Amino acid sequence: MGKHAGVVINPATSAAVLEEVLSEIDHVLIMTVDPGFGHQRFLPATLPKIRRVRQMIDQVKPDCELGLDGGIDAETGGMGVRAGANILVVGSAVFLDSDGVAAAMNKLRASLDLEKGS
Repeated sequence: MGKHAGVVINPATSAAVLEEVLSEIDHVLIMTVDPGFGHQRFLPATLPKIRRVRQMIDQVKPDCELGLDGGIDAETGGMGVRAGANILVVGSAVFLDSDGVAAAMNKLRASLDLEKGS
């Protein structure tokens, strides 16, 4: 029917919870802040989990998407992509940028383009 299934895990949740379901899902979203409210800072302690989940996906279901949500901006987006994410959920860094949404998106894209070259 064209539907997709996904799983979201919080910062304190172990990547191991994905072992039994990864082959059945299409998307994994790792929360990089504790859910509940906006404007939080990205938790760098989630980076090892992102790398581990990327390894699991590559071994079990390479077409599964890996997204990040929470504290994503021009700096942390690159860190997340280098760790293995291919989807970034961005809120405050875009919608609250003093230069406007278009400028914020350009900053984010530029930072990710720079990451590709390094």
